[in-house]
Amino acid sequence: MEAGQAVKQARETRREGKKSIRMKRTRQFTQDKSTPQRERLLTDQVNTHTMQRSSEIDIFRGLNILEMENTESCDHPFFDHAEYEDMRLNYADTIFPCFAFISGMLLKPTRVVPVRKSVQLIGLGMAFNAIPCVMEGTPFRPLGVLQRHGLSSIILNNVVPVEWRNSIKYPIALTTLWYLISIVLATDKWRPFQEQKHTAQQKIDSPFFKGRTYHEHFDPEGLLGALMTAVSIWSGAWFSNNVAFTNWQTLLLGSGFFSAGYLISKILPNYFPMSKPLWSPAFVLATNGVTILKYLLLKVSMPYLPSVVSHVLAVVGRHSLEVYFLGEITLLGLKYKPAVGGKSIWTRIESFLSNHLPRGLTQTLLTVAFDAALVGFALLCNSKGWKIRLY
Repeated sequence: MEAGQAVKQARETRREGKKSIRMKRTRQFTQDKSTPQRERLLTDQVNTHTMQRSSEIDIFRGLNILEMENTESCDHPFFDHAEYEDMRLNYADTIFPCFAFISGMLLKPTRVVPVRKSVQLIGLGMAFNAIPCVMEGTPFRPLGVLQRHGLSSIILNNVVPVEWRNSIKYPIALTTLWYLISIVLATDKWRPFQEQKHTAQQKIDSPFFKGRTYHEHFDPEGLLGALMTAVSIWSGAWFSNNVAFTNWQTLLLGSGFFSAGYLISKILPNYFPMSKPLWSPAFVLATNGVTILKYLLLKVSMPYLPSVVSHVLAVVGRHSLEVYFLGEITLLGLKYKPAVGGKSIWTRIESFLSNHLPRGLTQTLLTVAFDAALVGFALLCNSKGWKIRLY
């Protein structure tokens, strides 16, 4: 009996001793924050999270760039932009705001993009817009996607100190300024956005870009809209850098943004229109919501994507500028109508396929083939180390 108690007591002593050693090691590891072991652990955790987040954003940007090209290459109504008078949001209208939002996600809180990089981006956009002038003799269009993004980047990065830029006060100030200009310069102060030709946006752009007529089928990517595009970029930075959201919180946030933008445009359409040409505050809210929901969908789908698909989209995302330029220049060449003959290469291919296949299938095949060519080019850039670098 005594022997059994002795054995039991010895076991208890050993357990207490092991527990004491574990607790001592834990306290030592927790309290000594300067130990190399803890530093390595924390560094590895941060690096792993950063790499995962960077990969997600690369894939997201790759999808977005292909969508941007599809709006140019595909004639399906799904990729049509809403006209000015429609004052509604088509899916194609959310693609460029998504690009701006993703750019913000890549912007670190303490990082300032040098103004020279934004100026170089504006110059690249203007150089690209000069190509149709030479090929087709059309009037020169000073602004476009890259120019708008460059201007917005300057407004966000180079106008105020970083500390003020990271504050919620900055998008509020930009939105207020946008409204003041839009109302003060509009012909009808009570309905400042009713007719495009009477808006402040039109009055600001016309003196700068004479000879370029803005109409309901044309998105001018004008100067005033750069203020709210900067808010879209700021929103991406805020979402990515300042708050860690769970999937459910992300779902509620995206749904809330979209609902707020949609409802306010229905309740007060005269002052809160849903308009991409204006890049209105309601448009920013709604497109922020769509972008957040798309990012959430990608995030939860990533574990189920084939590795080759994830890799290819990430490569496209890392070479987004190269892919964008190649896609736009290729489409200019394919859709160029020669003086003799009158039909572009794209139209000839489309007509040939339409004679043998339904129109919907023809559009799908052309879009898939064009996207595959862009993916192939991105892989080539990745393997050769080709990169358009802005300094």
